[in-house]
Amino acid sequence: MASENARLANLSATGRAAVSLMSMIPKNHKTRTCGRLAVVLALCALAGCAMKGFSIEKAVPDSTTITGSVPAAQQGEIDEGKLSDQVTIRNIVSALDFTKWGETPIPWANPETGSQGTITTVAETKTDTGLCRRFQTSREAFDGVSLYRGETCLEKDGAWMLRSFAPL
Repeated sequence: MASENARLANLSATGRAAVSLMSMIPKNHKTRTCGRLAVVLALCALAGCAMKGFSIEKAVPDSTTITGSVPAAQQGEIDEGKLSDQVTIRNIVSALDFTKWGETPIPWANPETGSQGTITTVAETKTDTGLCRRFQTSREAFDGVSLYRGETCLEKDGAWMLRSFAPL
């Protein structure tokens, strides 16, 4: 006990109180009690932080930090990949031989963009202004899979012009 008293004399007042409390606890309960004591001490320390107070009105986001920002697409911005796909589809629809085609879906692929799809319907109409072909196609690209409906017409100079191409 004398060595215990000498050890207690070297400790601060708080430390002495904790050590003397621990010496009164049986050895098999010391581990559990140490854990509880650590939790109580931690809660007391955190209570001091909470004394300052917390207000939801003061909790505003920091507007100086911007993360994950992506510039908005400019109106009128041209997607070269979609334009290239439209030209590929127009060329296939315009070159289609209706006597051999029938109702078979026509696959297409654009090696420039990696896009591909299937032209599922084509309807040909002849008017006073010329020959037009309406079609429906799928487009599988890096930006997703979509269905489109379009129309291409034969111009007076012999070139095919894509008049419409819009998602369904």
